[in-house]
Amino acid sequence: MRGASTEIRQQLRNQSLDDLLIDSIQTVGGRIFPDDLAVIDMDAFLQVINTWQRTHVPTYGQVMPNTGLIAEGISDGGGIAPLNNQVIEIVAVDLANSGGAPIEGTISIGDLALVNFAIAPNGGVTSNELAIAPLTLSNGLSLKFTVTNGTESDFSAKVAYQYRCK
Repeated sequence: MRGASTEIRQQLRNQSLDDLLIDSIQTVGGRIFPDDLAVIDMDAFLQVINTWQRTHVPTYGQVMPNTGLIAEGISDGGGIAPLNNQVIEIVAVDLANSGGAPIEGTISIGDLALVNFAIAPNGGVTSNELAIAPLTLSNGLSLKFTVTNGTESDFSAKVAYQYRCK
């Protein structure tokens, strides 16, 4: 029966593995009763889950090789926002002030303040000084930088990150 059309396969047939969300799997899986047709559906469901795992979690939650990136030029109000099926680990943060006056601000996850910062004129602050890395983010938990005092255009941030799931 491998590959045969089943109720579960029909419900998922128009989604690619890149677009398939765990919520879809939970919704489609629903309640399965142990009759003969359900056994076939359970086998099909297990094949879908195993394929999804091989696609999205090849290292089972560990850092994925060759996925390290640095986002540069992040300005006031900007940040890093994982997409569906992505888990990002923030490795390091570097904040800079290119102006002649101090800058104060907040690093937040969504609208939840994580840490406040102050940057001297023509200075910088690193994640070691802020004591915030590493951080793990998934869809709905974005890292955001907000200037609360000082000249917003003088602020910039760099973020080093890598994927745990993509």
